[in-house]
Amino acid sequence: MPDRYVLKLQTAVASNTGGPYTTTWDRAVVPSTGTIRSAWVAAPSVTSNVRVSTVDIYLQPDAPAAGSNTAATVLVAPITIVNDNDAVAGTIRASNPRVTAGDQLQLRTDSGGVGLTPAFLNLTATVEIERD
Repeated sequence: MPDRYVLKLQTAVASNTGGPYTTTWDRAVVPSTGTIRSAWVAAPSVTSNVRVSTVDIYLQPDAPAAGSNTAATVLVAPITIVNDNDAVAGTIRASNPRVTAGDQLQLRTDSGGVGLTPAFLNLTATVEIERD
């Protein structure tokens, strides 16, 4: 069994539906306990009329209380994508790089305002996790 694995989060279109970082565009269930080692984001197309084009990755612990949203970012700061075809690495927070089986990683975005105008097309985030 490899000592590291990758989870991919993808969406065909992302906008600011509901406001910054409120909509989860994709989610992936963590299959085994480990430590997040890196996170990368790429988008072949970034809409030119958005003021902000940032992407964040949230961690939702397994089995939260009904109706609660205890998800928190795993990054020090959201990843900014400036140009089409950018591939940008994020910095992982020291306080929460650990994941356990059943946790969820979530892809969220901010395009500088509330609205349905797509900010990203074919957005992909890749998270590398080292197994315990």
